[in-house]
Amino acid sequence: MNDRTTEAGCIVVGEGVTVTGEFSVPGRAVINGSIAGDLQADELLVGATGKVVGSVKVRRADIHGETHEKLLASELLVIRSTGRVNGNVSFGGIEIERGGSMHGTLSPSKSEPLSPLVMKPVEAILIDGSA
Repeated sequence: MNDRTTEAGCIVVGEGVTVTGEFSVPGRAVINGSIAGDLQADELLVGATGKVVGSVKVRRADIHGETHEKLLASELLVIRSTGRVNGNVSFGGIEIERGGSMHGTLSPSKSEPLSPLVMKPVEAILIDGSA
């Protein structure tokens, strides 16, 4: 996700800042501080120093820091190498980098069914380097 925090409908919680409440963000939420409460947004970026405790519902989540309790990423959840996700997690698609961790329940999102894995044969062409 690119940095679009200056667009309308976005929120940034800076490092060292703690906020509590219920948040509805039509755009992107960037969390480098701490949020305690429910968060609904289109996209979520939790920075390496960020922490979210509560119920989170987003389309896409990119986690470098921590989340606790409930996380629904209907399209894509990316847990980076420094990311720590704890609690009930539901996702459309998921990527976990080496070093990233997930503790709790993990399940595909009911709103975004995953397409079945289809294996296709691969054709290989060998080219002889001699002329």
